Amino acid sequence: MCEKRLLWLIVSLLHITGIFSEQIFEEEPSDVIVTPGHNTSLSCKIDNLQGQCRWQKDGKPVGMFTGKYEMRGESTGDCTLNIFNVDLKFDDGVWECQVTSSSFQTQDSLVSRQARLTVRVPPESISIQYSGSSVVDGGMVTLVEEKKETLVCVTRFSNPAPIISWRFGDNIYPSDTQENYTESITTKYRSEGTISLSFQQKHQGKLLECVVSHPAYLNGDGSANVQLDILYKPRVEITQVSNSVLEEMKGSVALTCLAQGNPPPRVKWMRYGESSPQYVETLEFNPVRRENAGTYVCSADNVIGNSNEETTEVNVLYAPKILRISPSSTVNIMVGNTTTLTCRADGNPEPKYQWFQLYPNSKAVKKRSMSPDLILENVSYEDEGEYVCEAVNSIGGENRAVRSEVVRVEVEGVPMVTNIMKEAVAVSGRDVSLEAEFCSDPRPLKNTWEWEDVSLPSGTEIKRSGTTYKAELRDHPDIKDCFISRLILNGVGQADSRSYTLNVQNKHGVDLAPIRLAVRDPVSMASVIGVVIALLVIFVLVSVILLVAYKKQKLCFKGSDIDSLENSKIKKYSNYNGVDVEQITPVKEKHSALPPSTKV
Repeated sequence: MCEKRLLWLIVSLLHITGIFSEQIFEEEPSDVIVTPGHNTSLSCKIDNLQGQCRWQKDGKPVGMFTGKYEMRGESTGDCTLNIFNVDLKFDDGVWECQVTSSSFQTQDSLVSRQARLTVRVPPESISIQYSGSSVVDGGMVTLVEEKKETLVCVTRFSNPAPIISWRFGDNIYPSDTQENYTESITTKYRSEGTISLSFQQKHQGKLLECVVSHPAYLNGDGSANVQLDILYKPRVEITQVSNSVLEEMKGSVALTCLAQGNPPPRVKWMRYGESSPQYVETLEFNPVRRENAGTYVCSADNVIGNSNEETTEVNVLYAPKILRISPSSTVNIMVGNTTTLTCRADGNPEPKYQWFQLYPNSKAVKKRSMSPDLILENVSYEDEGEYVCEAVNSIGGENRAVRSEVVRVEVEGVPMVTNIMKEAVAVSGRDVSLEAEFCSDPRPLKNTWEWEDVSLPSGTEIKRSGTTYKAELRDHPDIKDCFISRLILNGVGQADSRSYTLNVQNKHGVDLAPIRLAVRDPVSMASVIGVVIALLVIFVLVSVILLVAYKKQKLCFKGSDIDSLENSKIKKYSNYNGVDVEQITPVKEKHSALPPSTKV
């Protein structure tokens, strides 16, 4: 036991003193990056070096050459390799430090871990590719709006591989993918950074930049850029230039379709209801006509697509024009029946209608309706006459009016007494005339004045009890198919106080109208003289009173006040609602006679 301990102690002492100790790495080389032309070193230190140091690059031994490859102090165990004037061609690669065995029996040779010596070399070229083709730096690349487009940034002959990113506007985007490949027959890299983005019309003309970061760049990053040419489908808008009041044959209008698109679009105009387009930018109507009115649609297209559609209205104003009047000329209607006169006009704005009844003989006009249809109900002879339809609209604050051709309304039927005095007063011994107006179509077959047992036809006369009775019939001077019938009594007496009846008859029926006559005794001359004297006395007294008051300056009315009062009266009654009273032709109102007509 003691012998074994002694042997172990001897061996340990030999190792401590270097005799029989094993050579080992104290420090191994590590990766290093070097700029071309600079110097660098690969560390390699061995404890208890007994063999020889060797260096190997990429699996091949490297000899020592003064000024290029030198080991610091092999004799001291420092086999660190100093490399001068680093060159990519000769020095870039994988290095190993090796130590030979101390003897062939020990087999204690050493091999260090591999160390990568990288010689920094920036890319020789940076380019952007689209659809497999390179784009000149700063050149134009054509892309489609809203379509995801892929661009590739390619760097060549760099060492190590760079980091590729993208700058667009104020934003930096990393590459979606980056692939690094070793260039053929060199140790340099080809790198490809890819990005996919969608662009819009607003990006037209903007720059997309490929940014390359590499440790060999001493002053910032390398880059390449392209200018974006964005293809997009058209967008349109319409401008309309016209008169403030667009009236037919007086105004003009120009419609312009402004289209934006890339490539430049083709503009198309259509009007609702038409099938033939017009490929022009501006439609101009000078002067404008009513057939130019309507809804116009503007659109555009290019190889990318079709634009939105914009519409505009062309509203052409024009005066009314009568399109249809019904009946066209004459309508025959029986008394008591109903008929309708119809008027239709075209105009813009939509016209308003009025129907007027004309009285040609008297030149009077009567408004009958303010609608396109005039309904004549329970027709009488007063409805007979000429009718016109008037259509009116307003353009630019001015009225435009048109009147239709005359429509003649002919009324036929039972006679109708339209105007008769209900009561007459006569003075005994004097003459009196009883008068009535009536209408009849056809003309009356019978026109008689009747009382008691007497029936006196028109155009005849009789004499009874000292009174002469004469019947007359005359055409009405102003109203067609109307007549004036008179019974003239010459030398009336008290016995003539009675009711007289006008009997009018035609083939359609009969109408009767009574008149009451009252005969009074004449006033005596003495009575007349007394009344006149009394009036004279009153007049004298009033005159005296006024004269006295005037002299005493108690009269309240001054001359100027009286004149002003008279003038105000004249002004008040000479003008009504802005119309000169003297210019108004009155139209007689309808009066039904009693008793009512009797049809047969």
